[in-house]
Amino acid sequence: MMYKKFYVSIIIIVVFIFNVSSFTYADINKKSLIVYENEKTFSSNENKVNHLNELLYVFNKEVEKINLENYKKGYINNFDSVFIINIKDDILNEDFLYDISDYNKNIYWIGNKIENILEPSKKYSMSYKGKSKSINAVFYKNKKILLQSKNEFNVLSSSRNTEILSTMIDGYNEYPYVIREKNLYYISQWNLGENFIFEDSLNDFFEVENNKNNEIFIKINNVNPNTDIKKLSEISDYLYSQSVPFLVSLTPTYTDIKNKNIKTMDLNLEFIKVLQKIQEQGGVVVLNGYSNYKDKEQNIDYEFWDIKNDTPITNDTKSYIKERVLSGLRICIENNIYPLAFEAPSGAIDNKGYTEIKKYFSTSIGYFQNNNDNYFTSSFPYKINKSDLFNIFLPENLGILNNEDELSTQRIKENLNKLSVVRGYSAGLSILPNIKIDNLNEIIQYIKDNNIEFIDLRCESNYVKIEDISIKSKNGNIDLNYDKSKSILKDNKKSNFENIIKDINDIVIGFVSFVLVVFLIIFIVFRKINANKFTRR
Repeated sequence: MMYKKFYVSIIIIVVFIFNVSSFTYADINKKSLIVYENEKTFSSNENKVNHLNELLYVFNKEVEKINLENYKKGYINNFDSVFIINIKDDILNEDFLYDISDYNKNIYWIGNKIENILEPSKKYSMSYKGKSKSINAVFYKNKKILLQSKNEFNVLSSSRNTEILSTMIDGYNEYPYVIREKNLYYISQWNLGENFIFEDSLNDFFEVENNKNNEIFIKINNVNPNTDIKKLSEISDYLYSQSVPFLVSLTPTYTDIKNKNIKTMDLNLEFIKVLQKIQEQGGVVVLNGYSNYKDKEQNIDYEFWDIKNDTPITNDTKSYIKERVLSGLRICIENNIYPLAFEAPSGAIDNKGYTEIKKYFSTSIGYFQNNNDNYFTSSFPYKINKSDLFNIFLPENLGILNNEDELSTQRIKENLNKLSVVRGYSAGLSILPNIKIDNLNEIIQYIKDNNIEFIDLRCESNYVKIEDISIKSKNGNIDLNYDKSKSILKDNKKSNFENIIKDINDIVIGFVSFVLVVFLIIFIVFRKINANKFTRR
């Protein structure tokens, strides 16, 4: 009898574990294929194919993408689902047309040329009617979402065999926006970040039965040695009083363009004390690159992107990124500051950079640069796990709360409301380090009223691993290992001393120059006076 109870207990535990593990997403071992004609959107620099590739890792173990021109017969049968996107011209690849018509697993067609499979086939009852440039709103889950952009939408007719998941209107007529029939899903047009309807429909497409809880991170943005530490401390004290865990996006050095001096965090003991207090109050530091400065035109240095030429950095990417990351981590660690994640400054970094960062950090945050040729960022409504470019990626998608923009508070609420159509969403919000507490309090209370969980990286498993440096977090604890003999503080102190000497030299030279100018003026004046005296005689 005793053994019987034991086996029953084991069975209950196994069932519980299975249910918990399947709570977030259904079968995560799926494999999806993306078929496209062009990676970039025709009218802009956004690369929807790259964006979709990362997004699908929320629901898949593997994702592949292939240009329509390179498609070979039977290739689609290796995948559990297929997505067709960015098709501009009529499809001439007969192998693909045959395979997609015969495919029995789920298909999601995005945008143009759906007629290429609807018109020749009797498999589906819906039909293509044309295009409309007058669509101004979409409806989804009893919500009306106004569209900001004016795009061309494809119009399909429905039948009793179709299921309309979302509709769109032009002011007079209503059409299907997201429609489903048998194994075919179709969305008329997908504009990144505009309404997140497509992203939520993936839950149905992949048959997700249960979703994780909605979550959000709060991030204090652009913190560096030039930051007002009094304001920074006030924000930390407030968030701590509200039991709100938060992130601090830290750049450990700041370059003063006027005199080209580099301010490192180890020179500002009060700044370090505030950061240490922030960690004690629940703040988690995110390494936001190594240097931070603005040029004469007040353009922020993107550090991992050549913004002037709008191209990837010309340096050896691997060596350059590793050197910057190591320098940033060492100066933080040696001042008892422990970053647990990485953020590319202004989200500007290409795929090579993401891949390099993935070697060192378990967690990245921010906006996603989806284009390797031009700077263009987008955002996800989900946390991305184990993708091509990330171990874990926490998306920022709500905007920035700041004092200068009076509408920023309302805009963040609107963005959160827009995001709320997504089941199991992950949200990210930035606040400037000088934000007024009243404005911040309004947003924090709004988040609490909507029962959204705050993300606390300390309580999750994160790691930073590069050379001798190892930082790990779990269950609120942070473990650190590093080689103290590789300290860079000595070199910093030397360079700081040299900077001080240089400043003194500049002052002395300036003073001597001033004295010489005064002396020269006096000499000229007295010479003129003497000349006048000689003339009078």
